[in-house]
Amino acid sequence: MQKLQITVTTEEHKLLERRAKLLGFDVTKYAKFLLTREAFSEIGAEKCLSVQEIKDIDKALVDYKAGKAIKVDSLLELLKS
Repeated sequence: MQKLQITVTTEEHKLLERRAKLLGFDVTKYAKFLLTREAFSEIGAEKCLSVQEIKDIDKALVDYKAGKAIKVDSLLELLKS
């Protein structure tokens, strides 16, 4: 495991502390959560997907934008259609 040390302003720390408290984290765990979430955002998540999964997602987006999607209220409703 690696250790990371950062310096933040008093105001930044207060903001982080306030948000962390709302979510039930201490500041350190909240900062780690934010860094991890950012690392696996759109660019990071694509590296975790296979080439075929990325192609399937791209096709689904094209279909959605072309109006080929249907709205359902539940998975059961989708399976019945």
